[in-house]
Amino acid sequence: MSTYQCARLYFLSGTGNTYRAATWVAEQLQAAGISTTLSPIQAAEQETRFTPAADTLLVLATPVHAFTAPWLMMRFVWSLPRGEAADALIVASNSGVSGTTFYVIALLLGCKGYTVRGFLDVRFPDNCGALFPGVPPEKARAVIARAREKTTCFMDAFLAGERRFLAWPRALLALALLPIAVGYLLLGRFFLAKLFFASDRCIGCGQCAAHCLWRAIDMVERAGQRRPYWTFACESCMRCMAYCPTQAIEAGHSWGALLAAITFIPIVNWVLNGLIQQIPALADVRGLLWVLLQYGYILLSFVVAYALFTVLLRVPAINRFFTVTTLTHYYRRYHEPDTTLKDLSP
Repeated sequence: MSTYQCARLYFLSGTGNTYRAATWVAEQLQAAGISTTLSPIQAAEQETRFTPAADTLLVLATPVHAFTAPWLMMRFVWSLPRGEAADALIVASNSGVSGTTFYVIALLLGCKGYTVRGFLDVRFPDNCGALFPGVPPEKARAVIARAREKTTCFMDAFLAGERRFLAWPRALLALALLPIAVGYLLLGRFFLAKLFFASDRCIGCGQCAAHCLWRAIDMVERAGQRRPYWTFACESCMRCMAYCPTQAIEAGHSWGALLAAITFIPIVNWVLNGLIQQIPALADVRGLLWVLLQYGYILLSFVVAYALFTVLLRVPAINRFFTVTTLTHYYRRYHEPDTTLKDLSP
C-alpha cells in the first residue's frame, strides 16, 4: 500500500487532454487518502515552493509534441529543487506514440535526484489541429472513456506498490524516433509556429494571446485592427485554435509550402562560396560552417517571411486566398469536451 501523505501534481496542457488525465490521477490519489494539489506548471512560481520529501509524491503530466516532451516541461523539471530521492510519477497524454517523452523527463528527474516510480501512458483523441481534423464528439468521448479506464487500472496498481514502466520494445521505438524529436526541438517547432494566422473571421478579442500558456502570441494593431502574431515561443499546443470563439485561427498549409520553398533558396551556398574565396582556410570546415549558416538562414527566413506575410494578410483578397487554401479552414476543431479555458488557467 502507498505510504505517501501528500502529492504535488503539475500539468502542462494545451487543449485539455493532459489536464483531464491529471484530474483522474488526482482523484484517485485523494480517494486513497493522499492530500493532493493540482496545478498548471505556469502557476508554480506563484505557489509555495515544492519541497521534496519521502512521504510526498511528485506527479508530472505532460503532452507529447513530435514524440518528445515540450521545451516548457523540460525547463520546468530542471527548475525543480533537488529531489533527495523523493518519488516521482510521469504521466504523458498522446494520440498513440509517446516516443522519447518519458525517457527525457525521467533523465532530467534522475539528474535532479528524484526516483521515478512509473510511466503512465494515456491515449487521447488526436489534438494536432494544424495537421489533422478533430474527431467527432461521440468518438472522442469513447477514446476518453478508455483512457480513464486505463488510468484507473494503472493507479490502482501504482498505489498498491507496483512499479510500472513501458515494455522494452517501446524504448526501441523511442530510440528510432529520436532524430524526429531532435529535429522538431531544433527546427520543426519554429516552422510550425510560423504557420498560424488569423482569417477574416478574427474579431481581435485577444483571447488567444491572453490564454497562451507560452506567452507566444502578441496582439498587433495596424490600421485600427488588432490581430494575433505568433512568435518563436509558440509550441503549437493548439489551445488558440481549439478555443477561438470564431474559429478564426488557421495553420496555413499553402503558406507552409511557400515558406518551406523559401528555405530551399541556395543563399547559404552563395555566401559560403564567397567566404571561402576570400578566406581559403574556411574550406577545411566547410561542412560545419554550412550547417551553422543554413540553420541561421532558415530561422531568419522564417522571421522575415512571416513578418511580411502578416502585413500582406491585411489585404482581404490575400487573406481569403490563404484561408481557403488551408485545410484547417475545413477541419473540425478539437479540445477535450469537458475542459474549459478556466480549467487550464493558473
